[in-house]
Amino acid sequence: MLVVSLTLTSFFNNKKMTKTDFINRVLLIMNEARLQDVSGNSLLGADTAQVDRYIEGSFVDAWRRCVKVMPRQWFENKIIPINNNTLFPDYENGIGFVILPSDFYLLVSFRMRSWKKSVLEASLENERVSSIQSNEYTRGSQIRPVCVISNRYIVFPNIPDSPESRIYDVLNYYSLQRGLSEHVVDESIYIPVVKSLKEINSEDNLTVSEQVLEPLAYLSASTVFTMLEKYDISKALEQRAVEMFPGLQSVRGTNITVKQ
Repeated sequence: MLVVSLTLTSFFNNKKMTKTDFINRVLLIMNEARLQDVSGNSLLGADTAQVDRYIEGSFVDAWRRCVKVMPRQWFENKIIPINNNTLFPDYENGIGFVILPSDFYLLVSFRMRSWKKSVLEASLENERVSSIQSNEYTRGSQIRPVCVISNRYIVFPNIPDSPESRIYDVLNYYSLQRGLSEHVVDESIYIPVVKSLKEINSEDNLTVSEQVLEPLAYLSASTVFTMLEKYDISKALEQRAVEMFPGLQSVRGTNITVKQ
């Protein structure tokens, strides 16, 4: 028996900022940093098509730096769909897994009923993690639950040659009582992969909260200066973003691992 009880527990009051607004904000930051082109003119109000493309290209990396350290409720939150086609319980062993959406990026909160707290992080499966979690005496408990992301080949819907039968990213859960007749998911929230600015319409709102917008704009401007080989200005703008949110200091560079 499958029972689902899901609520989206986090929302944010988003300060409306469109793609166009964001690009203009980054341009303004760059002008305030006194970037000038070869003619000695400020960027704002000039032909900035090339710089606009740089800003579009910098957005995703800047977003990844922010989402890695900022409260996840400040970003778009979505519910992982839970139904008979996505949740696969193993009642006999008190474990199971959930198919993750194709746009999954980071876990916000996952909780099975009877767990004493929610899981806020999901580890990628490796040999060590697999060894721990496959042993009922060493894996997580209802007091300290654990979730692990792995890949599984799933036959769906029970037809081997069906197009849906393929490898999926899944979230494995443990530590339920053996022999239950139902597995109830009380929370199942994640952050989806952000779209590139090139994929967003000019007047579409960015799906981040007000607290993220300004550090995000400064990081984007810093990245553009790096592209333009203005390293001193780039470093100064990055430091300004760190002053706004000190946690960014621990996330240097733009190579951020997805799916935790």
